[in-house]
Formats: sequence, C-alpha cells, structure tokens
Amino acid sequence: MNPAGHSIVCQCTCGRSFAQLNAYANHQRTCKKRKKHLSNALAKAKELWTTRKRPCREDKRDELSVFTPLTIAHNAETRTSRAGESASSHAVEDPRSLAERRPRRINRRLPARFRDILPQPPPMTEPAPSPAAGPPPAMETSALSSRTLRFFHTLPNVFGLSRRYYSHRLPTHDPEELTTLDNLTLTHSESDQDFSMPARVIHSGNIKAPDAFYPYPNKSSFLLGDWFWNGGIQKSQKSFKELLRIIADTEFRPEDIRATRWNLINNRLGSSADDAEAHDNVSFEGAGWKKTAICIKVPIHKRAENPGVHDYLTTDLHHRPLVSVIQEKLANEKHDELFHYQPYELLWNRGASDRPIRVHGELYNSEAFIQAHREVQESPAEPGCDLERVVVALMFWSDSTHLNSFGNSKLWPCYMFFGNESKYRRCKPSCRLCSHVAYFNHLPDSFKDFATKHFGGKGPSADFIAHCHRELYHAQWKILLDDEFIEACKHGIVICCCDGIERRFYPRIFTYSADYPEKALIATIRNLGGCPCPRCLIPKFRVQNLGMSLDIKQRETLARIDNNARQSKVVISRSHIYDLGYGIRSTAVENLLKEHSLVPTTNAFSEKLGCLGFNLFIMLVVDLMHEFELGVWKALFVHLIRILSSACAGDELVHELDRRYRLTPAFGRDTIRTFASNASEMRKMAARDFEDLLQCAIPVFDALLPEPHNTYVLTLLGTCARWHALAKLRMHTDETIDLLDTNTVALGKQLRHFQKHTCMAFKTQELKREAERRQRQQLRHGAGNGEATTSTHQSSRRPKTFNLQTYKLHALGDYSTSIRRFGTTDSYSTEPGELEHRTSKARYHRTDRKEFVKQITSIERREARIHRIRDKQSPHNMVIDEDVATSPEARFHVGKSQNYPENIPLFIQRHLCDPAVKDFLPKLQQFLLAQIKVILTKENGPSHTNSSTASTVPGVSPPCSDSEVRVFIKADRMYRHNLMRLNYTTYDVRRAQDIINPSTSHCNVMLLGQANGDSTDGGQHPYLYARVLGIYHVNVTYIGPGMINYSSQRIDFLWVRWYQHVDVDEGSSWRTPLDRVYFPPMAEPDTFGFVDPNDVLRCCHVIPQFAQGLRRSDGSGVSNCAQDKLDWRFYFINRFVDRDMFMRYQWGLGIGHTYTHASHKYTDTTADFEDLEREEVDFDQDQDMHHSDGEASDSDLGSDSDEDCDEEYSDNEFTLDYEN
Repeated sequence: MNPAGHSIVCQCTCGRSFAQLNAYANHQRTCKKRKKHLSNALAKAKELWTTRKRPCREDKRDELSVFTPLTIAHNAETRTSRAGESASSHAVEDPRSLAERRPRRINRRLPARFRDILPQPPPMTEPAPSPAAGPPPAMETSALSSRTLRFFHTLPNVFGLSRRYYSHRLPTHDPEELTTLDNLTLTHSESDQDFSMPARVIHSGNIKAPDAFYPYPNKSSFLLGDWFWNGGIQKSQKSFKELLRIIADTEFRPEDIRATRWNLINNRLGSSADDAEAHDNVSFEGAGWKKTAICIKVPIHKRAENPGVHDYLTTDLHHRPLVSVIQEKLANEKHDELFHYQPYELLWNRGASDRPIRVHGELYNSEAFIQAHREVQESPAEPGCDLERVVVALMFWSDSTHLNSFGNSKLWPCYMFFGNESKYRRCKPSCRLCSHVAYFNHLPDSFKDFATKHFGGKGPSADFIAHCHRELYHAQWKILLDDEFIEACKHGIVICCCDGIERRFYPRIFTYSADYPEKALIATIRNLGGCPCPRCLIPKFRVQNLGMSLDIKQRETLARIDNNARQSKVVISRSHIYDLGYGIRSTAVENLLKEHSLVPTTNAFSEKLGCLGFNLFIMLVVDLMHEFELGVWKALFVHLIRILSSACAGDELVHELDRRYRLTPAFGRDTIRTFASNASEMRKMAARDFEDLLQCAIPVFDALLPEPHNTYVLTLLGTCARWHALAKLRMHTDETIDLLDTNTVALGKQLRHFQKHTCMAFKTQELKREAERRQRQQLRHGAGNGEATTSTHQSSRRPKTFNLQTYKLHALGDYSTSIRRFGTTDSYSTEPGELEHRTSKARYHRTDRKEFVKQITSIERREARIHRIRDKQSPHNMVIDEDVATSPEARFHVGKSQNYPENIPLFIQRHLCDPAVKDFLPKLQQFLLAQIKVILTKENGPSHTNSSTASTVPGVSPPCSDSEVRVFIKADRMYRHNLMRLNYTTYDVRRAQDIINPSTSHCNVMLLGQANGDSTDGGQHPYLYARVLGIYHVNVTYIGPGMINYSSQRIDFLWVRWYQHVDVDEGSSWRTPLDRVYFPPMAEPDTFGFVDPNDVLRCCHVIPQFAQGLRRSDGSGVSNCAQDKLDWRFYFINRFVDRDMFMRYQWGLGIGHTYTHASHKYTDTTADFEDLEREEVDFDQDQDMHHSDGEASDSDLGSDSDEDCDEEYSDNEFTLDYEN
C-alpha cells in the first residue's frame, strides 16, 4: 500500500505509479522515457539501419531544408557514431521521434480510414550544449564568430510542419519537448472557468523542509486553506467531495488545526511591501502590490472665476511593478518549462507545394516577435556580457466592469499576459496565466464639485471632464512604465531561470486589447472624431469604403505615426491651455488638433517608450468580438429584422424567423445552443449568441423576402459567415490570409450593394424596443433639465436606415494585416479579458464592499502564494486516477457494457413492416464479414483471409457467397449503446471530440466520399452524410478459408440512414453557399446501411430547409425506426458551424486534415455565388471622393450628414453603440 491508501498495480519506467491497469496502458502509449528505453535496447539494430539508409535520409533532408546549415548533417552523423559507441548503456539518443526517424515513402498513400493522424508538436530541435560545461578552447578564441546569426531548419513532422530559427545557435530550452497529446487536446475546460482546482494529495515523504507550508504550521492547515481560497466561492458537490477527501486522508489530524491562527496566516499571505504586516523579517517570493498617489493638473480657462492650473489629488493607484511581475513569472518552474525563449517561423511543407508555406498562429511565431528578436540579437551586447538574450512579449488587456448586478461598484483592471506562452493555455482561465498588474481609477464623483467651485458655480463641460479623464489615465500608465521598466527595455535584466542558466531578458510591449472607447483613450484621439480609427488617418466619411483599392492603399499611406509633427502639435496645444489659459475646445487648440482628431494630452507610451522607437498605434490590435460580432453583424441582423417587419404587416415574417431559429437543432457540447427565446427580441444576448445567429442564418432567412432581395440577402449572409470563419481561425497560412483578403473585398462590395438596392426597396423604421428605449431616454433627459414631458404613443416609430459610416466596419480591413504581424486573432481577442473579469468579481464577493480594491489585491496575493506552496510540494510521480474512457489516442469510444441486448430475429420480427429493417440481417452479415476479415488480416497477415472482399467505400459492403465464408453472431444478439465519443484531429493540429447520440439532434455524421480522398475532380461532393439510427456492437466468429479458431471478435458499428445530395437546380432556383441534401425513398436498397466508426470523420450540423416545408404535413410516418414523421423535404449542411468544419470545405488548406494534402487542387467553393451583381465602377469612384448619396442614416451614430459631422467629434462618450 502506498501512503495514499491505493494498491499500486504497475509502475512505469519513468517513475509514475498507477492504480488502474487501463490508466497504465494509456500512459504507456505516450511515455517518452519508456520509448527512449526501448530505443536504447535496439541501438545496434538502429546503427545498422542508419548506415544502410543514410544516403536516402541525407538526400531527403537536402530537399526539405534550403537553409539547413552543414552542422545539422554533421551533428546527425555524430549522433550515429555516439549510438554505436554506447549501445549497451544509456547513450545520447536521437532527439527526433520514432515517426521522424522512420524512412519516408513519398508515393505511399494510406487508406482513408487510417488518415486521422494524432496531433504532434512541431519537430524537436538538436540539443544545444550545456553552458555549464563551458566551451572548448577553440571556441573561446572565436567568440565573435560564435555570435553569427544564421538559420536553423528542422525536419518536418508527419503533418509537414517544420521550424526555422534565426539565431547564433539552437535554443537551449525547447518547451515543445514537454508537449504531450494531452496538451494538444481541446478539452471542455477551455470554455469553462474552473476555480475548483483539486487539492492534491501531499504525502509526508515529499515534504522537503520543516517550514514547507509556511505560514501554515502544518499540512492539515494548508490543505484546508488551499481548499477555501482556491476552491471557488460557490461550493458545489465537487467542492464538497474535495473537502471530504482532505479530512478523510489518513494523514489529516484534527488536532493540527485547533490552534491555527487563521487571521494571522491570511494577513501574511496577502501582505505587500507597503503593509505593516510585512515587517516581520519574512519575505515572500513574487511581486507584491504597491499603492501610489496620483495627482493631475486641472486647467481652468482664463474666463472662469478662479483661472489657472490647479492640482487635484485622486485616489491611490494599486499596481504591481512590471519588472517584478516578469521576475515572478520566470521564477515559477511550472510556467517556465513551457515558456518560449526563442521565436521561430512555423513552415508547412505540403505534399503538392513547391515551397514551404508560412503558418501564422502563436505570437512567438509572428513576424513582430521575430523582428523584435532579430533587433535584440543584432544590437550591441552589454559590456562584458555574453548571456543569451531573450525577448519577453507583453500583452495587455484592460476594460472596466461592474462587480455586481445592483449597485455602482466598478473595477477597472489591467491584465498582462506573456506572448512567450501558448495561446491555447494563455486563453484558458483555469491555467491561471493572467497577471493582474493594476486597478485603474476613474475620476471620482467629487471631482465635479471641485471643478464647479473653480468655474464659479457653473458645471464643467463634457469636453473638460473627458480631458481630465485622459490626464488621469495616462498619469497612471506613467507610474506603471517606471524607470526600472524602461531600463530593462534598454539594457535587459539578468535572471537565473529554473534550469539554472542565466539569461538577459528584454521586455517588449506587443499588443493592447480593448474596446473602441478605451483604444481612443490609449491612442489619445477623439472618440468618433473626424478620423476615428486609432491606426490610420482615413476620414470618417470614407470609412464605408471597405475593400476598395484606394481604401486598401490609404491604410498604409495614411497610417498613424508617433512622429515629431504629432508630438509638437500636442505640446503647443497644451501650452495654449496650461500657459495661456485657453479652453479645451478653443479655436486655437482646434486648429491644431481637429484635422487628425488629436487631443491635448501627453501620451504615456509616447513619452516613456518613444526613445526606443516604439509606435503606440501598432499595438492597438483588432477586436473581433466588439467590432464584428457585436458590431457589424449585430447591426446587419437588426436591420434585417426591420426589413422583415416592414415587408409584411403584422410582423408575420418576424414571427416566422423566430420559429425557424427555435427549430434549429443544437450542435456539439455548446457550439450551437438551442435558441429558446425569440431571436428577434435579442434579450440578454452575449457575443457568442450573435455568433450562433450568424452561423445558422442562411437556412433561417431563406425565402423570407421576395426575389431578387432574397438572393442578395443570402449571398451577403454567406459572405459574412465566411469572413467571420476566416477571421476567427486559430491557425492561418499565407493562402488562407489571401482568402480572407478576397472575402473582405467581397464583403465591402456586398454591404454597399445591400444598402443601395435592398435597403432602399423597403421603408424601414424603428423596432418596438428601439422606440421604447428612445422614449425613455427622452423622458430622462427632459426630467434632468426640469422640463415638463408628456409620453408619446407607443406605436410612433421614426424612420431608420442602414448606416455604413462606422469605425467598426472600417476596422474589418485591418484583420489580415494584424494576423500577419501578430498571429491569429484569438491570441489577442478581448474574450480572455472578459473571462478574467470572473476572477475579479469572485474576489470582490469575498470582500466587505468597503475599500474593496485593497482587499482584492490581498486576495490575489493570497491565492498566488498558496498555489506556489502547493506546486513546490506536489510530486511529479504521484498516483493519478486517470479517466481513460475518452482517451484522445483512441479513434472512438463505445461503452463495454452489454446491458441493452437486442435479439436480432426478435428485433426484425418486431419491426417486420418497417422498411428500415428490410434486408437488415443480410446487409449486417456482409458488413461484418468485411470487417472481421480486416481484423484477422491485421492480426495474422493477409494470407489467412481473402482480401478481395475488403470494403473500399464507407458504408458499402461487397457481395459474398454464403457457401464460401460465413460469420456467426454470438447468441444472435447485438448490444445497443446510447453514446459514442468520436475523436478527430482538427485543422490546427489539435485533438477534439464529438459525441454521437441517436436519440437527440447530435446524430448526424460525415464521411469521406471516396476512399482515396480525392473528391475535387468532376464536381463530386467530397463528403457523404448520414443520420445515425443506432450504435451497436456484436461478437462475431469467422468461419471460412484461413480460419484459426472459433474465438469471437467484437465489432462496433453504426446503423445509419443515408442522405443524398441535391443537384444544383433541384428544389431551388440558385446555388446556395451550403450543401443541400435529402432522404431518398425508403424503398431504395441503399437508403439504410452500416458504417464502421473508424470511417466517420466527425459529426455534422444538419439544418432543415424551412422554406420547403415538411415532407408530410399531416405528421404521419412509415418507419418507426427511422422516425420519419418529422422529415423535411430538404436539409442544409452547415459548414459554418465551427472553424474545423469550415476548413474541411477549403480542400487542401487544413494542416491537420491530412487526407486532403496529397490531392490538393484547391478551388474556392463559394466563388460561384460570391458576386451575383457587380457594383458600377462609377459608384465605387464616387464613394472614394464624396459622401454617399441618398437619405442620411440615423440608425447607428446619430446624424451622419456633412453638415453635422463637425458636431460629432465629442469625446465624452465612453461607450460605443453601433445601433444608436
């Protein structure tokens, strides 16, 4: 028995022990140390193999890597010789995996069923020599040549991915070596924030020091403290079981906790350098919180009663020094091992490509990171320093949030992430990789009293309040960008890493994610001014020209630059305000700043980092959630509802839209959720809800409007869904970015076409909720001014038109540039910041609501220090009760139980009149015969069976003669299962899982249309679709030529009903962006069939074509097994349901979809319906030079006419509503 009370069954060679045999078997398939031991045992055989195959390997390596230095080949030969010298001992092993060392057969193609390859990290690098050993004497005399920068190119892995470094040597630390299949699996925890971290069992034998749990006196007290602070504030059944696990442990002693001084311990854990409790001669590792007073200078113009510049002391700023946060991160062994010290280019060597294709994903693969790394490496070294130089990529998020549903408590946190860590971990709140660095302050309410006093009783204007707010914000950033941080940016900071090697780290700020009002605040520009974009100077009246050639060119030529001209305008304007007593919006100030929408505020980033050549406007990255999902798409969806409301009296079309959304089936665990409420009302909808509306919009809007507007709308919806899918990809290549550029041009054209033709054909007006909201605002405004107001009639609605002159539409043109520079948008989206708000709100509920900011900082330190104690005491070879039922290595998982048997003869007799069971047993026997022959061939070789009967097309079994071969089904029983879990490799080389449940809408699957996977020729559909009627397994025995014994084999299978593709002109007058299918008549022989689960690619989302109606309006059906009484005439296959599904239709562009690589003949399958009607050339030219004609829109930002645009530069609005 081990200390935890488990009976250890098996122990792996790596030292880990397992209490379950299935857990041990699962671990053996991924254990690297075990594989190395096996490799050592075959050292002599490997030497002979290497000698025989070396010429082929070297020729292949020269073809794949143009930039590979000669030292790589030399090192390969050196490794071979080392293996021969120490064949009988633990010699230095070839660092490449077994798959990479295996000789490659270029022309060999596996069958389709075996092409679901397990994800792999990018290939291993050559191990660099340890610096501790010291360089040889010859190297000491050539220190200058050893710093020469050059390219290092690794061999491609099974997906064709390789890495290219630009450095003087290969990295001394490679986090990819520690990447396992579990790290590459997209589990459900990535979408859920799980604060209830299980309290690990810590045994007394693992305690290294008597004060290992300080400030807790013993282990029992620590476990209870860890459970309380890191177990979440809402106690659940899981949390309760964790508590029972702690107190039921054999080493838990109640007497240890009786005298524990909990308050003193909590004060010590939450203490900072400024606290009195910290002066007890005990120091904690990590960056504590500081409190700094902020004072701003308030300019009162010369016409006021008390003119001049007055100091105003605001509340204290709680912040953490950025350098200390960096040091704390690199001192964390758990985080440091997955911290990338060197960036690299990720290249894709596709089979049909002549040259490697650049892959964009992580920030440490991005052009910006590689350029910063190159600048640091090529800069002069510090005197007497020859340490490795590393760039630390800083990514900031900030956003104000309400802490409770009722009340005025707000928090404005600033979060910092490290771009050296993978975004797949960084964006998961449960990984706790977010660092809280500051809690910004707003102007207090008492500031208005201060300003009113100096203005002589007259309240301050909105422009004055906005100016003081900007001054306060940048004063706080000047505190964060302190001298220590600037010195670290210039000269670096030397830190001894967890591997014992000293390195010099250079912090660099790469991205700042925020919504538009805060971006305007950071960039010191006017909110919705004449040049509203924080990245370029394109005027507001031309922001609707998305995708035009002039717009694309001006984004580069008119890019904002933090140069001397801009800075001098700000300095002169501040001199007018602070020295001469001019007003904030005086004529002299406006003449200087209005042209480029500048404001008279000194930018903290420009002042502190300008000496380093830092351009603050580049770091303001795009924001898909606010700009598209809650911006452009939400505005388009609202206006489509207005069109439906005006197209038919009584809102019948709107009710039909709501009905169709409610009938749309769900998909995945939470990919598409059920639309329970009316979609047109949009009650309490978040960004993910609007995303679901877009992904299912085409079947819902189909045929609601008359032609040609129906075609225009469906084409626009398809382009929006396509653009959204491309912009949200987690892994891009140069080809997919070019595709995004093409779709951006098409989206701009179609939006302008929609505004010019479809919108002008309908007299749209406010929705009911919009009119009620406007009336409430008028009542509040009138009551605030002391005016008597009378309520208007509820039905009085104003005309409403579609507005394209918005910054959010303009921002869509910057996505491809941002992806090329910083990687994919999910890496710097505002979603991680929104999720991190849950942590802040949870900590707020632990406070007493008085001076809660100080208490939140103490709770943050308390949780972080408890985590550090736990990580130090948790062993690496502890017994883990692993759940291996859904192992990511398995292709699928069906339960082993036989609790639901079906006697096949009785099953057929019970459904004798059901057409679904016609020829059920002969079809099943043919299917089982082909399957068992494949199984026996794998086990005993091809000589034991007749391989001519093997199946070549999924779901179609070849004929066989009963006189030759037979299969016996044991006890004539098949065993039913409720669920099947299907694992698959995604386009971005991760492992994901679908769940098939025949009793729900999660019952549709897709398969390859041909066994060879080449379905791009001849107009053939690449995939087959089927509805799963049942999940079964049988135990069968093979009797025939080559049989060995009468042992039975378990065979899993799916009983399916096939869909059939609809021709282009069948059931519709135009080609839709989605594949259309229908159920063939049940009398046809191939309507029903059986499928091997290995042949299933993944689940698919099937949506009825509501416009065609039900197949039987009376609700009657002919098959109880098929449940056909609710069949629709036609169905849509939703290719936009998620990113992986979308990439399966971009044939040859999905890196993880290996079955498409060899037959890459990519054609955009949406090109035929992308532009149904091209815009006139003169219309595009007029849009470039003038304002858009027609009635001015007031649907989004108020009046947008030329006469009123001067009045829209007010920056006192800190929220941006795309609609009103």
